[in-house]
Amino acid sequence: MYEREVMPYYGGLVSFFRSPGIEVEDVTEGLAVVAGVPIDNGIPQGRVGARFGPRAIREASLGGRGMFETAIDNTRIHVDTGEALRLKDELKLADLGDFNIYPTDLMKTTDSVIQGMSEVVKRGGFPIVLGGDHYVSYPSFTGFAKGMVERQHGVRLGYVHFDSHTDFRDETGSIGGRYTHGTMVRRISENPAIDFKNIVWVGLNGYGLNTDQYELKKEHNLRMLTSRNILQRGIEEIVREAMEAASDGVDAVYVSVDIDVVDASESPGTGAPEFEGIQAKEFLQAMSIINEYDTLRAFDLCEVAPEWDHSGRTVMLASRGITNVLAPRLFDKLDLG
Repeated sequence: MYEREVMPYYGGLVSFFRSPGIEVEDVTEGLAVVAGVPIDNGIPQGRVGARFGPRAIREASLGGRGMFETAIDNTRIHVDTGEALRLKDELKLADLGDFNIYPTDLMKTTDSVIQGMSEVVKRGGFPIVLGGDHYVSYPSFTGFAKGMVERQHGVRLGYVHFDSHTDFRDETGSIGGRYTHGTMVRRISENPAIDFKNIVWVGLNGYGLNTDQYELKKEHNLRMLTSRNILQRGIEEIVREAMEAASDGVDAVYVSVDIDVVDASESPGTGAPEFEGIQAKEFLQAMSIINEYDTLRAFDLCEVAPEWDHSGRTVMLASRGITNVLAPRLFDKLDLG
């Protein structure tokens, strides 16, 4: 009888971390659910290509699983800390594939993502959304909020934004308007389930504010933590400050990542690379820290554009970061004595 065995990363069906594929109606309480939104028509100017991010991130994740599947006892041990991780027999993870998209109709895609996210969340799923450009976070958060409200009356939410850029403009001018990858945090801030005090930026750098954003920052004492703050105080202290501020008095927190928060020397495969970003190792540490917070209930990672990085390091970094977020659902920690 023919039986399937472990496959190398370049063989077999493609899903994130080789997790099983499911439909929305199969989502159960507590299940982590990966869903892609392969668009980049939220970009009014600059480099496109993020539509290819979800598939590339999934493909990159296969090698990570393979490292455990081919190890003795499916176990690997960290060389510095001695921490041992063993691949779970049954992952608490599934892949929904991509939400329906409509490449020439951004608003129809927006409605689709809102509906898909709300269906996942109201069933108790923990959504992991793969962008796509960072506009994706607006419909994704909106659907998350809608699903949470259906589960709990009066729900309050927090939001943490890892990015070199604020994405907080009210509009991006005549060529973009109010619904782009540069306005989505402003649109999120208008959701009735969230307050300014529970919105936190991490990793900002450069000339990222225009005058109206600067006035809002002063008026509402917005918490904008920069790459310089991280250099001065360390990534752990900054990420914990962000998560605790976003979690203060809320029921759930949504975390969004733009891969350009990482310095362009280590993450060049993105539409708007910056050279004052955080280090890759700091990014990976940050992703491990956020999974410690019970308030974390949704996550996205956006702006991976594989064609701008022929080395593949950006998609590998993105995949590794998501794996760190999901680690408690993928691995058992062992005490080897």
